[in-house]
Order: sequence, then C-alpha cells, then structure tokens
Amino acid sequence: MSAADNSQGITPMLAEIREGIAQGRVPARIFNDQEIFDLERRKLFGKAWCFLAHESEIPRPGDYVTRSIADNSIIVARDEHGNICAHLNMCRHRGNMMCKSEMGNASHFRCSYHGWVYKNSGELVGVPYFKEGYDTRLDRKQWGLVEVRTESYAGLVFGTLDPQAPSLDEYLGGFQFYLDIYLKQGLGGSEVHGPPDHWVAETDWKICAENFSGDGYHTPVAHQFGFHLGYFPSSGATHSEGWAVHIPGKGHSIGLGHTPGMPPFFGYPDDLVEQMHESLSPQQLEVFSKTRTAVGSVFPNLSFLIQPFSLVPGEPGVRFCTMRLWHPLGPGRMEMWSWCLVPKGASDEYKEEAYKAYTLAFGQAGTFEQDDFENWTKVTRAAGGSLAQGLEFPYVMGLDRPPLEDWPGPGHAVSPYVTDTNFRNLWGTWADYLARED
Repeated sequence: MSAADNSQGITPMLAEIREGIAQGRVPARIFNDQEIFDLERRKLFGKAWCFLAHESEIPRPGDYVTRSIADNSIIVARDEHGNICAHLNMCRHRGNMMCKSEMGNASHFRCSYHGWVYKNSGELVGVPYFKEGYDTRLDRKQWGLVEVRTESYAGLVFGTLDPQAPSLDEYLGGFQFYLDIYLKQGLGGSEVHGPPDHWVAETDWKICAENFSGDGYHTPVAHQFGFHLGYFPSSGATHSEGWAVHIPGKGHSIGLGHTPGMPPFFGYPDDLVEQMHESLSPQQLEVFSKTRTAVGSVFPNLSFLIQPFSLVPGEPGVRFCTMRLWHPLGPGRMEMWSWCLVPKGASDEYKEEAYKAYTLAFGQAGTFEQDDFENWTKVTRAAGGSLAQGLEFPYVMGLDRPPLEDWPGPGHAVSPYVTDTNFRNLWGTWADYLARED
C-alpha cells in the first residue's frame, strides 16, 4: 500500500511517510489535505516556536501588532515598561476579539461587547457594574488575558502555545549561526522597513517553506528572465554551486548559493561590510563572504532570503533581505506575510535602494513572487486531485551524500547548493511532530 493511500488510518500512514522520507519519497497528498491540516494545527503549530513579530515593529511603549499562531489571534504589545508581551486576542468575559486593528498604539484594550478593559500587559483593570452586578466578588486577577509564552533572538519575537516547549535557544539548535546573515548585517542589527505586505493565496504553506529551505533548483527555470535580462548575478552554468546546510532533527535549513568570481559581500556598501567584520564571527565571515544567495527557513514557517538584485538590468545589484511567514489558513490555503529587513545602521539611501530591489523582486507584485505563486498554486491544486492522492514525489537528490568534514559552521552541510538534502530533514521533522503523542 502506498504511503499516500488515504483509505488507511492517519497513524499508519504517518509511519509509512516517515519511512518513505528516509528513502527519498514524499506523498503528494500532504500538500492539500484536510486531515493533514487538522493534525498540523494541533500537533505542529500547537507545539513549535512560531514567529510573531520583529521588535522594530513595536519600538515604543504601547505599540502593538496582531498576529496569529494557527487559528489563534495574538496581540503582541510593548507594555508601559518597555517589555514585549503576547496575549490571546480574546476577552475572558464572553470571548469577543479584543483588538480588531492590525497595528497601533494603546495603553489599554476595551472589549466592544460588554466593556471589559485590560492593560496592554494583559491585566484586567476595568469591569462595568463591578459593584452593582458582581457585588465585587469577581477576582480580576484571575481573568486577565491569556498569556502566550514568548522569547526573542536578535529582534525576532517567537511565541509558543506549549508551556512545556524547550527554550527558543534550544529549539533553534545552532541555526542562529545562519540567521545572523539576515539579522546582523551591521552593528545595530536589523529592522523592518515599512509595514508588511500580506495577502491570501490558494497555496499550501509547506510548498513555500520547502522552497525557502534552499530550493536553488527552480531558479534557472522559474526565474529565467532574471538570468537572461541581467537582473540576477548568476548563470545557469554555475548556479548549482554553493552549499546546503540543515540542523538535523530540527527542520531548520539554508541554501547558500555561490557565484564563482563574485567579490566578497557583493552588493553591500563598504561601511556595512566593515561593520560586519565586528558583528560576525570569523567562521561566519568565511561562509557569508562567499555567499551570493542565502535562502533559509526556521521550522516550521518563517523564511528569509538575501541576495543582490539589479534595479537596472546589467548594472551592479544591491543586496536586499526579505522575511516571510507562510501562515496556514486551511488545506491548500494560506496567508502570506512579507517584510523587507534592512540593517538598522545603514544609510537612508541604501535602505531605500534595498527596499526598491525587494519590491521589484519579492513584494506582493514582485517579479520573482509572481513566478513562484503561479507555480505553487498549480502544485497545490494538483495535489488535491483524487488521482494525486496515491502519488509520491522523488526527493533523492543528494541521498547518502556525506557531509562536508571541513565546514566551519554548525549542522549538516553538503555541496552543491542544488540538492534535496535539506528537504528530507524538513519533512522528517514535520512527520515527527505529527506522529507525536498529544
């Protein structure tokens, strides 16, 4: 029986999926399936550390944004003492949504139904008719907003619904080494440049997460215009060069594309390169100075891309960085969130050039973005077809290839850049989460 045969129960099917992944086979069904989505909502997004916000989105006391983990709306706020906190966006009285705005500044949130009032730190401080109706018997300390556990790394705020989850540091498991290429492009760290773009797409979140775990294989085909017209500093002849790295058992992965002959840190202004020699370790400098494209993902659904891109075809490119969240809404449906990250200490001129490059390539109407979603939507639709339910995809590229012994960073590193090695680790971790006991 095929691993993708949905006539069997979900438990034996997951066991067969895990066995198939080790052999380089992944069922098409996982990319558009209600039963798989229900499991992900409970066993994956209910347990993992999930990205909520960048600290630079809420720089002042009272600033807040509303985000989600699975189907839970979360208020992420900086309280009056400057601390970042996260709470379920639900009034404890009758469950109404407390905050209906995506972002803003408020010291308190007042429910629009019966008027309960909470501080932005989650404490219940106002109850209409407290004396007349409740006879002062309601213990307000017991009825604050439900707190969501948060931890941060280099400006990234993550939350988890699992009080027993390991620390964020343990969860990342050494992937911080690679995150720093996006987050420490200067001594001041990174910041968002403008509000995020977000939109709904008929695409399964996992297809996107896999692509941004280091899929350099698609680039010369899906984005061939970038090569032919001179937007992208690579060629089909050498595009496979570079490295793929993952953290075994964690699901975090990165692809590091390399263009022979490209100057170190091509596309950055000189002052930022000087700062990176202080913000990064010698081992990170060795890896990142040779990197043209760094495309990576923090498991399960937060991704990054950094690469030089030419605003005018044929002219030297500028480095831009995009951070994106693939938020699942249902089987084969997601909400896409996309930010432009810039070095906090960079000049305004560089920040604006980087933002233009990001918008041209990976904004909502960006050229690369349109290429990708055209393909991803078609993959999702096909995966939901009845005949596709019993099919599998091959993930055998680089199978059994030994890791590099002299790699200066953590994790399992292989060369070339074009390989399925990272994806097998991604799907193995994903299947492990879904197979765990509640």
